[in-house]
Amino acid sequence: MPSIKRTNEEWRALLAEQRASGLPQTEWCAANGVNLHTLRDRVSRLNKLDREMKPLPKPKRSKKPSAGWMQVKPEAVPKKTAIISIGYGGFTVTITPGFDTGLLTEALRVIKQICC
Repeated sequence: MPSIKRTNEEWRALLAEQRASGLPQTEWCAANGVNLHTLRDRVSRLNKLDREMKPLPKPKRSKKPSAGWMQVKPEAVPKKTAIISIGYGGFTVTITPGFDTGLLTEALRVIKQICC
């Protein structure tokens, strides 16, 4: 028996008939002279074609307000750091904000003992 060339639309119509009949594909194909394997192949191809033609889903939007004002806080700008450098007898001591006065006193005492 020669095979019948059908368009995708004709296969869609046949598939719709089969589904509407309520019969399993095997019984419907036998009753309507359609090759079961060809029908299943066409169903697979049509499903693939439908998936390829379906537009991509839109990205989900975050749950932010759609309109209105939003408070923006500027980033903290680092303050210029004041640095003091003290040189004495070949030694240099650098002092930055927040220095430990006790440590500075002790460092200067050691430097004085070494140099003097």
